[in-house]
Amino acid sequence: MDRFQVDSDRLAHRAGQFDGLASRVGGIHRELADQVSSAGACWGGDDIGLRFSSTHAGPAHETLQALGALPGKLDDVGDRFRETARAYRHTDDHNAGVLDA
Repeated sequence: MDRFQVDSDRLAHRAGQFDGLASRVGGIHRELADQVSSAGACWGGDDIGLRFSSTHAGPAHETLQALGALPGKLDDVGDRFRETARAYRHTDDHNAGVLDA
């Protein structure tokens, strides 16, 4: 490969889609967290339920926390893509000006 090309307008447009994704994931997280909270310790207090809880409750909680952090991470990716598109546009405009001079 001897050349590199970027469609900065398309990159900027696609970056904007991360806003909607972040919002959707945030809604999914809120709904799931509400459902899990309302269910409580639904596995019971018998020996099997306690073993299930000791094995699965911690990882389930960690997964729910990670899902809660995902909207912010998606927003960050969208912001980085937007900034990358701006940087490519700036560099392209600058280089075009140099060539035209």
